Amino acid sequence: MFRTRPTTENIGQAAYKAYAEAVDNRSVKGEELPEWDSLTVPVRNAWQLAAEAVRHKVELRTT
Repeated sequence: MFRTRPTTENIGQAAYKAYAEAVDNRSVKGEELPEWDSLTVPVRNAWQLAAEAVRHKVELRTT
């Protein structure tokens, strides 16, 4: 059985959701965080790039 590799968008979205949950869905200013689909394209891209950077580090780690 083969697993499908998650897309960068899926990982970015999951990371954003986990972050939002960890901070009780509030920004540092106390404002409610928007849902993923309401984020601007540049903000979604930033989360995706961050997720891709983590994936790259994890996949290239040596044990």
